[in-house]
Amino acid sequence: MSKPVALVTGASSGIGRAIVAELTATHEIIGLGRNTERLENCGASTTLSADLSDAAVFAEGGSVYELVSQLPRLDALVHSAAVGTPGWFADTDTAEWQRQLATNVIAPAALTRLALPLLRASKGSVVFIGSGVSIRPARQMSVYVATKHALKGMADSLRLEVEPDAIRVATILPGQVATPMQVELQDGIGGEYTPDRYIQPATVASAVRFAVDAPPEVQITDLAIRPRAVR
Repeated sequence: MSKPVALVTGASSGIGRAIVAELTATHEIIGLGRNTERLENCGASTTLSADLSDAAVFAEGGSVYELVSQLPRLDALVHSAAVGTPGWFADTDTAEWQRQLATNVIAPAALTRLALPLLRASKGSVVFIGSGVSIRPARQMSVYVATKHALKGMADSLRLEVEPDAIRVATILPGQVATPMQVELQDGIGGEYTPDRYIQPATVASAVRFAVDAPPEVQITDLAIRPRAVR
């Protein structure tokens, strides 16, 4: 591979798809996602359909394990895949906690662990797509908020461990983004989906570009992006 290589999760939709479009001019893109049909048309050079909530895909012999183990290089790992279903805390059962934690926290941890040898070799970057809710909590979103707090905490600790290897770790913290997931969230809380008032996925992708392309002497740690007030 002559170009730098970027692996993007959640590549079939929303922010992940926009990240693929942003980075494809300069990188060979490997796209991971759940929806096979949408993934095939996401623009990535290589794709893999996988359920990242299933720990087996990261174990030896699993599809993601095999993919990463066969890569000749990896320069950027971007974690965009996430799930979030609104609900009152009192009504949220253990299965829902496990579902969101598996996709939003455990999967990024497992994939990053697999990728560390390649990232050490390239002095590459890990970018986590967090959320503004880890700064400003949201009603009826306790599970999602908890997972995004956990993701940021993991990123902050990881950064301390891998900085001697010259691996950069960034967390992008967008507010509301105009994505299919946002439609589901607003529907679940009885809100109104108003995409013209939200951040566009391409804007978040530009922030990822900023983190990946930052000059070698700097570390982009946390980058918060808020919707601009409508005037």
